[in-house]
Amino acid sequence: MKLGYLGPKGTFTEQAAYTYAESCGEETEYIMFSNITDVIASVNDGLIDEGVVPLENSIEGTVTSTMDTLIFDTSLYIKNELILKISQNLMARKGTKIEDIIKVISHPQGLAQCRKYIKGIGVGETVAVSSTAEAAHIVSESAEPVAAIAPKRSAEVYGLDLLGEDIQDDHTNATRFVIITRKETELKAGMKTSLAFTLDDDNSPGRLYKVLDILNIYEINMIKIESRPAKHKLGTYVFYIDLVAENEEDLKDAVKMLKRKVAFFKFLGSYTSIG
Repeated sequence: MKLGYLGPKGTFTEQAAYTYAESCGEETEYIMFSNITDVIASVNDGLIDEGVVPLENSIEGTVTSTMDTLIFDTSLYIKNELILKISQNLMARKGTKIEDIIKVISHPQGLAQCRKYIKGIGVGETVAVSSTAEAAHIVSESAEPVAAIAPKRSAEVYGLDLLGEDIQDDHTNATRFVIITRKETELKAGMKTSLAFTLDDDNSPGRLYKVLDILNIYEINMIKIESRPAKHKLGTYVFYIDLVAENEEDLKDAVKMLKRKVAFFKFLGSYTSIG
């Protein structure tokens, strides 16, 4: 299996990719990409078999590049999800003292997840880069007293000293990764199911309520709803929902009825969680 993920070495996505591959028990060739959209596009184009991408963080919310690309730009499906506890760490070149650090480098979410810590060590300048591991790479080659916020593995990969461990502001911090594939998954009860849809152009009150009431009628539990710009007209939105149903016949009937009530519908997969 060719499995793609966001590189370079040492990212949380790499950790998620290794965890997923171990659960599959298949011989795996790992392919690194420089951004999330390239991972997704490579699965869509058949260059790799599957991809591991972050979809949601418990602190910072949805990874919009993942959600938008899956909804608008591909014909892919979610095969599994994996929840990974996020432990952020401060690291710098060997011999660097924490009081000498002039700036902190990390992925935007890494910086956001450690705002209080960064303020607490008195560093005023932060720099956002494409990944936490890339931040560690930059720090390893810098002659300045700079630090990265990244996973512990990044310190091992790039030969850095750990100056602070588990520094995220919220220690319940976790990221939801999804494994994406070209192979269509079946609509099934007893699993998490993800859907996307847009409403029609009728501006009558309660349009969204009438659509979502279908789930209530069939006693289907909606566990997440989020809106994203539909990208073709200001003020129009696509709704992403996660739901769980116990009865498969009810689920299929509800989805069939929902399709009739919306202008655009996309089934993104029924899947289980790993770990």
